Amino acid sequence: MKKIILIICWALVGLGLYSCSLDEPSYGKTTSDNYYQKESDIEQALTGAYLQLRTTWNEYALNHYFIGDCTTDDALKGGGGDGDRGEVRDLANFTVYTTNGEVGRRWEILYRLINRCNDVIYYAPNAIGDKETLTRYANEAKALRAFGYYCLVTTFGEVPLLTEPMLPAEILMVPRSSVEKVYEFIIEDLNAASELPAKGFYGAEDAYRVTRGFAKTMLAKTYMFKGDFSLAEAVLHDIVEVDKDYSLLSDYGMNWRQEYENGTESVFEISNKVYDKTIATGTNVPHFFTSRRVSGYQGYGFHVPTQDLYDAFDADDPRITYVFTQTGDRYVGDTEDQDNAESQSGYHDYKMTVPMVEKTGFDVWMISYNIRLIRYSDVLLMYAEVLNENGKSMQALTYLNDVRRRARETNPLDPRRDKQAYVPAVTSSSLPDITETNKEKLKEIIWHERRCELAMEGWRRDDLMRQKRFGEVMRGYAAKYSTDKGANFQDSRDYLLPIPQGERDKSQNVLSQNPGY
Repeated sequence: MKKIILIICWALVGLGLYSCSLDEPSYGKTTSDNYYQKESDIEQALTGAYLQLRTTWNEYALNHYFIGDCTTDDALKGGGGDGDRGEVRDLANFTVYTTNGEVGRRWEILYRLINRCNDVIYYAPNAIGDKETLTRYANEAKALRAFGYYCLVTTFGEVPLLTEPMLPAEILMVPRSSVEKVYEFIIEDLNAASELPAKGFYGAEDAYRVTRGFAKTMLAKTYMFKGDFSLAEAVLHDIVEVDKDYSLLSDYGMNWRQEYENGTESVFEISNKVYDKTIATGTNVPHFFTSRRVSGYQGYGFHVPTQDLYDAFDADDPRITYVFTQTGDRYVGDTEDQDNAESQSGYHDYKMTVPMVEKTGFDVWMISYNIRLIRYSDVLLMYAEVLNENGKSMQALTYLNDVRRRARETNPLDPRRDKQAYVPAVTSSSLPDITETNKEKLKEIIWHERRCELAMEGWRRDDLMRQKRFGEVMRGYAAKYSTDKGANFQDSRDYLLPIPQGERDKSQNVLSQNPGY
């Protein structure tokens, strides 16, 4: 949101208000009773909450992709060798130490998010200002706090449940809450946040605020992770058939073009638009994922699509164009072809590749590019899945085929490239509608469709975990490709990440450790 981005500089200047001393847990802080007195204070505090997902050099999206994809069969770590970002290699190989930096980063970012949300929620009711606006700010914070706890509980299991501002000494004594209790808290927050305005409510200045659609989508994800398909269906029915806040873009590739940022398909984007080149509001994540060998890109080469992911697509699926960058591709305006010689699979991540012509005038570390975190096609495929689980396979086909229809009608020639190494040979027979109604067979088809539709968007681990086949898939991957990736997966250990040892030390072992670490 432009309004929020333009006051980020206030948040950066005011970080002293939020900072933690060295002996505090990364999720702890002291609040100021003298500050949160009026509506503008609450708005700025909410800006500080949004900011936690996109702080330069500590962006949540980078962690989301590393943990969400590189630990799965969809993506290799990449980079300049085993030692380059070695903590991601350890995650991918399931040889994770409790001191793993990427694990600690996830914990820190999400608790900092929760920390700031707690301020807004606690102080907003008594602040001076328009009560309707203050309630909306509190509900936005609840939606963001619930997102933070969802990402924590689905990767760490039991976690400390902090529900209001606390002193550091108090926080150190908070033990981990049960998974069920955390889920209950998430659901309570998201039910409140479901009263937020619809996507179309906001003007251009506030276009990137979280909405009722985001809250309900996260609520559906929560119910699905819990295996409660009945409640998930009710929420998804609301989103798809009652609210109707979203629609699929007509072409799959539109989702990653500048002119369609925050378009009709976008449920949640992390805004990184650069409005003022003197303020560092861009993102450096795309630079991590592009080719290391091409002038104007010269990225770090991480988050590399696997051959296994490529082979999951039908050869005539137009989505191949918009998932994989291949050697020989050339973006419009470039003078060099893409060169993926240092990629282990020969591919790079199209969805996080920003062409040079779209970066003109910006520092390579401050790219004006939004992170597309949740799209409506994800919602439609979730709806298809829960309908099938609830014995409504014929209804499920409607939403599954909506996604497939859009895919087959997508232009296999990328308008952002003037050279394309591979063009899917799309015909009228490509990606035909699914007619299978056997529950178990259709479930497999929907799971496969999710893999292709949402490829490289950071949700693969989440899906494999809630489908309870993470270990099976990863051990199968290791055997198929004779690789360490997945070979060490232990079901009793690797569905969860370790609690960061530094946090346990600060708590003097009030925080227990997950099994196997």
